[in-house]
Amino acid sequence: MKKMITAALLLTFLVTALASCMDQPGTVTDNTAAAGTKDTDAETVTVPETDEITDETTKTGADTTATETDADTAAEETEADTTAKETEADTTTKETEAETTAKETPADTSAEGQTDPSAALGSFDEFDSAFMEFIEKTEDGNYMISPLSFKYALGMAMAGADGETLSQFLSGFGINDLSVFENYIKAFNSFEEGFTEKVKRDLDSYDEAIRKGADKNYLEYRPGSLRTANSVWKREDLADFAKEYKLHLEMYNAEHYTFTPADIVDRANEWANKKTEGMIPEILSNDYDTTNLAVVLMNALYYKNCWKNEFNKCGEMPFTTADGAVLKKNFITSTETYKYYKDDKTELVVIGMNNNVDMVIVTGDTGDLQNKINKAKNRKVRVYIPELEIETSLENKELCNFLLSLGITDAFSPYAANFGRMTETGNDFYIDDIIQKAKIKLDETGVEAAAVTAIMMKNESADPENPIEFKADKPFRFYITTSHSDWTDTTGITLFEGRYCK
Repeated sequence: MKKMITAALLLTFLVTALASCMDQPGTVTDNTAAAGTKDTDAETVTVPETDEITDETTKTGADTTATETDADTAAEETEADTTAKETEADTTTKETEAETTAKETPADTSAEGQTDPSAALGSFDEFDSAFMEFIEKTEDGNYMISPLSFKYALGMAMAGADGETLSQFLSGFGINDLSVFENYIKAFNSFEEGFTEKVKRDLDSYDEAIRKGADKNYLEYRPGSLRTANSVWKREDLADFAKEYKLHLEMYNAEHYTFTPADIVDRANEWANKKTEGMIPEILSNDYDTTNLAVVLMNALYYKNCWKNEFNKCGEMPFTTADGAVLKKNFITSTETYKYYKDDKTELVVIGMNNNVDMVIVTGDTGDLQNKINKAKNRKVRVYIPELEIETSLENKELCNFLLSLGITDAFSPYAANFGRMTETGNDFYIDDIIQKAKIKLDETGVEAAAVTAIMMKNESADPENPIEFKADKPFRFYITTSHSDWTDTTGITLFEGRYCK
């Protein structure tokens, strides 16, 4: 995508850094310990100049997977009985080695030089870029979306799809086999597990230091949270899901529920609110039409994390919007050694967060973004970014229309959709609606973000008291043909055909 996107904020989850995540020292530090040395000789770069900032600074593509391992920090542990003293030091000399490792690691899914079909999914992949580009055609101002939450929900739908419906999904993602998509989901599951285990180790270190008598006023503990949750809802009068479909859902750790059209709105909203710590209190409006609703597939993604190096408030600064207006915004600032890249079209900085997550801030062209990130070098950078809070609701068929634009059409047709692998006896499920709501808060301490995606599937036979009406009250043609039987594999042999028109 060669479109100019000014200051897009992208939460980059480093799946390829999972191994280092498991071994990286915790974030519990004793502020009385000697600080790690830093690259004080590096060139100081101020990013960005405030008269170059536009209101698209707050545009964010959250939860995309990056391939470059975190090469900026190494830890020096000092032994102490009363504290878990750990400091992080930037090590610029390992940059080249780390970039090489990031390119060689099997988890790398960057598009460059890849022949593996899994390259279609991964770091700033084509689906994510197309998703962002499509949404920018419908959202005029600030927005925040979650490609990852969207993919989790779609994955549960794809697990039940078959035939041409499944083929269209795979083609839309640029892959040729469902296992490629499932490996992508498993990769993030592994990252989430590593993130959670590291947070637990940090908390254990903090508790141990307190138990041994350390003064908590001199201890620094910055917790983090990364959670995905999935749920599958079936109308209570429908047959149970197929065993094979349930097996596919195990990788999603999906919770299973039954519902009635009368209670699904309240229960889905309650689930969304709980799984996002109150950031998304409502995914369905109170007057949402539940007629013929058969299946609901939901994902919730919650993330809260601190900067490796906290920012400081710096008060109001001028902010130049896309239309040239100058507004006053509250900014935060930090001067540290960060990964930095600049060319004639693009300027970016990679800001480290705890637990192997980065936030990439880009001004200018975002084309070939992963390659540019790979080329970023450690520099002493003075960063200014505005505090922000963005809330986006995509509830007007935007996600349906996006998938249609990728050629995924059968899934939305009551007559062409094939989700036959969901149930043992077949079904007439089709996707009627897809909704996503997302929210982000960013300040001097870090980022809190959440998203919920809900796929609403209907079946036309759900309401026998209100059947579909077909009237042959105008000229029509008729055909009498053979149908499926045990006698032969050949069907559709025409015995008679004709027209009735007067």
